[in-house]
Amino acid sequence: MIKWVSHNQGIVAAIVLVTILLLWTYGCQSRVQSPINGRMVTRAELQLELDLTAKKFETDLDTLQKQAALRYRELDRQEVLKQKLYEFASLSAANNTFNPTGLITLAGTLLGLGAVVDNRRKDTVIKNRPLPPTTTT
Repeated sequence: MIKWVSHNQGIVAAIVLVTILLLWTYGCQSRVQSPINGRMVTRAELQLELDLTAKKFETDLDTLQKQAALRYRELDRQEVLKQKLYEFASLSAANNTFNPTGLITLAGTLLGLGAVVDNRRKDTVIKNRPLPPTTTT
């Protein structure tokens, strides 16, 4: 056998190379680095990661669109309120009518709310202030 190998070194080297090549080709799966998590993955794992990431992005986009719709409704509500105030001011200016009682009530309500907010803020400051050290003699 050794004599045959020494006479046919080219064929033996080719057989060894072909065997290594066949084992590498069929025995080892091709892997690439995942763009999502950086691990080495096979084709099937890469496809699964891409599908899962796409679904997650679709869910995030759907949530974002629903949140935006809520914000748009809030903006519309605020715009309706502003429009009603503008209409009231326009009507008052056109009719030369002025309701001082309504204005006084509005001013009183706003001042009262301001005082309540200010008192709550002061209560919080007083509550959170450090107490002076007590000395016992």
